Amino acid sequence: MIDLTDRLIQTPTVIRAANGSVKWHAPRRLLQLLCGVLLITLPLTNGLRLDLRRDEFYFAWHKMAAHDLFLLFWVSMLGVALLSAISFLYGRLWCGWVCPQTLASDFADSLRTRLDRALHTRPGRSRFALARSLWALAVLAVSLGTGVVFACYWLAPAAVFAATRAPWLDPAAGLTVYGSAAVLAADMLWLRRRFCSHLCPYGPLMSTLGDQNTLAVRYLIERGDDCIGCHKCETDCPMGIDIKQGVGQHACIGCGECIDSCNDVLGKRGKSGLIEFRYGTEAAHVTKALTLTQRLGLWDGRRAMVALTVPACLAVVLGLIYGHWPVGASVNARGDIVRTATEIRNGYLFTVDSGDPNPAAFTLSVTGIPGAWIVPQTLTIGAHDSRTVPITVTGPTASLSVGRTPIRLRVSSGRDSKEIQTIFYMPAP
Repeated sequence: MIDLTDRLIQTPTVIRAANGSVKWHAPRRLLQLLCGVLLITLPLTNGLRLDLRRDEFYFAWHKMAAHDLFLLFWVSMLGVALLSAISFLYGRLWCGWVCPQTLASDFADSLRTRLDRALHTRPGRSRFALARSLWALAVLAVSLGTGVVFACYWLAPAAVFAATRAPWLDPAAGLTVYGSAAVLAADMLWLRRRFCSHLCPYGPLMSTLGDQNTLAVRYLIERGDDCIGCHKCETDCPMGIDIKQGVGQHACIGCGECIDSCNDVLGKRGKSGLIEFRYGTEAAHVTKALTLTQRLGLWDGRRAMVALTVPACLAVVLGLIYGHWPVGASVNARGDIVRTATEIRNGYLFTVDSGDPNPAAFTLSVTGIPGAWIVPQTLTIGAHDSRTVPITVTGPTASLSVGRTPIRLRVSSGRDSKEIQTIFYMPAP
């Protein structure tokens, strides 16, 4: 079998147990901290945000039109491919190391434990009510801050901050902030781990994504005689499960806390722990000469194909965001025709689709009628955005005859240009 703690991951800077095995608590907390900072900074810096009011979509600090469904589809596919690859190769590491729900639960549990220790209290003692009150207040404050951040993913941060101070001035934004905060507060105060074990559909989904080669926390039953029955792996498990009951329990989130606990206890006795991160349990995996692909979890072609979907989707998304695409245009007659003694005016609805990865100014012109002109003559469009505007084409009466006259409308910006044909109509006097 493959012993990740002894052979796969050799990181000298990671804290180790007495028996030399890697301790997973510190790197897990560090990754959770980085993910928390990322979740906060992304909407505030326009790294990832869908502004429903302004019809703007921000991805990788680049602004696009929110109605660009093709781009939104591929961004969604990137998220699905990433989660599927993590699940298929590394099992529940998403749950225990990255998931925001686990981050919130770990924060609430850790804060409660630290307050109890700081006040030297436990249930039944005089200051226990004080500790729980301080904990509840801290959770409410964090929930409100998280509600503000969550609302910033869907609305402009300035509008969210204003609605937080005075929700009656912007009821929709205020409801988003305080409604999200209320849901998160209820989760952190009462649900926490119960959401993961009883409500989250991801655990049952893993039974269809994982197989015998998927990374998992495994109890080495073949060394069961070394177990001293201390039950520390159960008491330290945030989900309260007994890993000795077997691999693949839906409630296991793959955090690795039980691995650290077992290594701490047996390490003091000069033995290696009985719980490890492992890829499968087949005898064919017993080897000390692991290849790089095996260390990455790429044991077969299926895993390689699943892993390759992530960079493939990412390449498509980056191409759509930063690539340069031809400009598109369409025109529809509005039917408003005005005739004077010297000129004829026809109205149209003109739609321009910009393929430029940056905001661009387009010039509009008309040919087919000598002396004709178009209003407006310039149009500014955002990156990979489309815009529909009313335009008016005016032609001198002396250059026209009664009936239909073919004309060509041209839109151009730098190297990009597009011509479309339509009809200019002159009514009889």
